[in-house]
Amino acid sequence: MTILNAKHLSYAYPGKTLFKNFTCEVKKGEWVTFIGNNGTGKTTLLKVLAGVIETQEGTVSLIDPLTKVQLKPTERVYVGQHEFSQHDGFPATALEIVVSAYTPLLGLFKNPKAHQIESAKAMLKKMGLESYIHKQLSELSGGQRQRVFIAKALCIQPKVLFLDEPSSALDANFTLELFRLLKSFQEEGLTILMITHDLALAQSVSDRIFCLEEVDVLQLDAPSIQEELAHRHTHLGETHEHL
Repeated sequence: MTILNAKHLSYAYPGKTLFKNFTCEVKKGEWVTFIGNNGTGKTTLLKVLAGVIETQEGTVSLIDPLTKVQLKPTERVYVGQHEFSQHDGFPATALEIVVSAYTPLLGLFKNPKAHQIESAKAMLKKMGLESYIHKQLSELSGGQRQRVFIAKALCIQPKVLFLDEPSSALDANFTLELFRLLKSFQEEGLTILMITHDLALAQSVSDRIFCLEEVDVLQLDAPSIQEELAHRHTHLGETHEHL
């Protein structure tokens, strides 16, 4: 059952085409990962697919396959790579940040319900932040902030989650815990689209992997993935443990 349908997407900046004529269908409950070198347009593509920015050419539809209704903004959540690092002076606790995810559902001047506050606390605990629930965001490390914003995204139970380098500020141990948690949500029907530089991690969690190269977005088959992993192992050394 298709939940995301992208047709003939193209995007360019002055003097540089990022991707051209990309078409893809994503099924409900699928995990799709995008890899590629810096500057190839991965973040732009993910933002276009998430509806954060408009495509220059082509169309993207995000439709619930059961109700046939377009997904609401709270049902398709994007977590940017640098979002967690841009709130140094923001006067809010970790819990307040996560609870703010409910504002679009409640309305601007309505207080969250008790069960929503408890759900936010529970999600922060799953993120290993039980001791930091009432800490100001400015007191948290980059990796801790990253976990706060992922908790915020997950607590409202979106149908599609877009993640740009979700493990970029995390240590290896918590990266494994995070992806086990994300896998459990996927098994319950969550669709995930992700960017990562970690191909071995991508292989361990993804149903499909696409690589952005020049202006093309190519789906990698199993032999291509193994060839690239062997190349990285030879030239970059061993990577950490994966799922």
